[in-house]
Amino acid sequence: MSFTNLITIAIPCYERKEYFLYALESALNQTVRCEVIVVDNCSSHDYFKNICKEKGITYYRNDTNIGLFPNQNRCYELAETEYVKVLDDDDILLPTYVESFLNVVHKHPDIDVYYTDYYVLSKRGASNNSYTFPFGYMKNGDEIIEFGAKYNLGFPYMTAAVRKSIAILDLDKGMCIGGYDWVWVYSNFNKLTFYGNSEKLHHYRMHRTKTSRGKDWSVNLLTYSYIFEIIILRSLIDSELKKKVQRNIFWDLVNVKAHGNKKILKEIMNSDNRFGKYLKTKLENEKKIRIIFLLPKSIVNLLYFLRSSVKKAFSNSDYIK
Repeated sequence: MSFTNLITIAIPCYERKEYFLYALESALNQTVRCEVIVVDNCSSHDYFKNICKEKGITYYRNDTNIGLFPNQNRCYELAETEYVKVLDDDDILLPTYVESFLNVVHKHPDIDVYYTDYYVLSKRGASNNSYTFPFGYMKNGDEIIEFGAKYNLGFPYMTAAVRKSIAILDLDKGMCIGGYDWVWVYSNFNKLTFYGNSEKLHHYRMHRTKTSRGKDWSVNLLTYSYIFEIIILRSLIDSELKKKVQRNIFWDLVNVKAHGNKKILKEIMNSDNRFGKYLKTKLENEKKIRIIFLLPKSIVNLLYFLRSSVKKAFSNSDYIK
C-alpha cells in the first residue's frame, strides 16, 4: 500500500468516545495511506491516548480545553505536511479520499482547498445532503459566492483538505462559537483556488451529541445572516441576486429569533463575538428586525414555519427561493 507525505489527516477529539474508532479506522484504511494525528482537547479520560498508543498513532493532548475551533487550529499547527484534512471524530472518510485528493493535486498543484460531496449519516443510514455547491476546478471562489447566493449557504468545509500555510481560522477572543469555518471560506473566496469533487467521499454524522446542535446552535444560526450581509451581499453585482440575499438575511434572522436561545444570544451581544456584535447592530438600526425580536417566540416560530411551508410548496418559484 502506497504512502504520501503531502497530506495529514488530523482528528480533533474531546470526551465523546462512541464514534472515535470509526473515524480513526477510516483515516487509517485509505487506499493511499498518509500521516494521521489525534489532537485531544484535554479529555477527562485516557481512551484516545490508549487507542493511539495501541495503533501507533501520533497523539497530542492540550493542557486545557481550548475550545472547538481553537483545537481545530491546533490540528493545522501540529501537522507537518503541505495539506491538512481535519476529520471530526464522529465522521467517516471513504477509503479513496486521499487517493482522489492526490489525483486532483497532481493535475492542479495550485489548489488551496479540495472538497468532496458527502452523505449524511444518521440512525436511518446514509442519505444525500440537501446543499448545492459547485464542482470542478475553480481558479478563485466566485462560483462559491454565486452558489451561496443562489442556493443558500452550504459549503462542505468538513470534507475539505486545506493548504496548511493558509488554513488557520480567524477566531474571536473569548467566546469562539459560530461558523468560523464558513466565514473563513467565504471571506477568502477571491484569494483561494478550489477543487470540488462530485464523488461522495465523506460521511457526515448527525446525532444528538453533535457539537453544532448543542450550546452554540444559536450562534451557528446567526452565522448565516452574518455571512450573507457582511460578505456575500458586498461581493454581488447582480441586482436580483442581491434582492434574494436581502430576503435571506431577514428570514435567517427570523429563524434566529424563532429557534435561538435567548440567554446565549444576549450573552454574545455583550461580548466581543463578531456575530453578537452584528446582531446588536441590526437590532439598534433596523426597526423591522427589532419588532421581530420583540414579538413572542411562539408567534415568530409560527411565522417562520408558515414561510418555510410556502417556500417548500412553491419551490420552483424564483421569487420564493
